[in-house]
Amino acid sequence: MEELSPKKVYRELLKGKTVALVMEHELRDVTPEMIDWWWDNMDNDSYILWQPEDHVALEWQVPPARVGHAGAIHMACEKISEVPAHILRIRWEEPSAAPIKTIYSHVNVGSALGPGPEDIPMSSLVHEYEATPYGTKMRSTFTLPAVVPQFFLDALRRHNEAEMGQFPVFLPQLYRQKTGK
Repeated sequence: MEELSPKKVYRELLKGKTVALVMEHELRDVTPEMIDWWWDNMDNDSYILWQPEDHVALEWQVPPARVGHAGAIHMACEKISEVPAHILRIRWEEPSAAPIKTIYSHVNVGSALGPGPEDIPMSSLVHEYEATPYGTKMRSTFTLPAVVPQFFLDALRRHNEAEMGQFPVFLPQLYRQKTGK
């Protein structure tokens, strides 16, 4: 299989050759405010709680405390199922940068950045959500280059479902502990 360079992937994205991976989640006893808080307040320990099997480490390269939400960059070391652990650099973006039409009231947009100093976006992720009587309904959409193999899309789906499935397990208690709310 031909190796994909960041520049080739980016060219494919510019041509509009993408695939969207969409997952719906029901998060019982988790509020949108908890999730809003989470994006800018996760640390290494809580990041591992979010997906204990696949998450290895997290470090803020550009912390939200310095730049606000949009523009913050974290480096996440994680594996995606059988794909070996690697470091992802994810930059939070303004909600208006979402590459899809969003439908829920809370929107978090991230760009997975390619290697090198250019910070070329290689893919995007949009987590959008809103309150329900039971907690929160969420839709996660990953926009990836169409050249991404199906086995990775399947693994990413399983990974995301496991991540979001962990929110009800740890986030309400962590949020109360850290914020007093």
